Amino acid sequence: MFNRTPKNEDIDINQDVSQLADTLDDLLKSYGSKTKDEVDGARSRAEALLKETRAKLHGRNRVTQAAKDAGDHVDSYVRDKPWHGVGIGTALGVFVGALIATTTTSRH
Repeated sequence: MFNRTPKNEDIDINQDVSQLADTLDDLLKSYGSKTKDEVDGARSRAEALLKETRAKLHGRNRVTQAAKDAGDHVDSYVRDKPWHGVGIGTALGVFVGALIATTTTSRH
């Protein structure tokens, strides 16, 4: 029904995951060759980045799922009752037209 194209949010998430992977890779490499302070710093950066990435992923998933559910409900309603959909579309068109007319007349 909908074409899925990558959005800016998808690109941001991919960049976040890539950055997280790089940070974790640095952390793993640092265990053998760096001082305790450097390892602790790398660990804290990795933990902070992991929390941030998880928060973005979970927040985006909830919003995406809610939007998808709403779209599915609207789609099934319009398929079941097409004339109601036409009526609602007409009513919204009249309402938006009235708002535009009111806005343009109040400016002059």
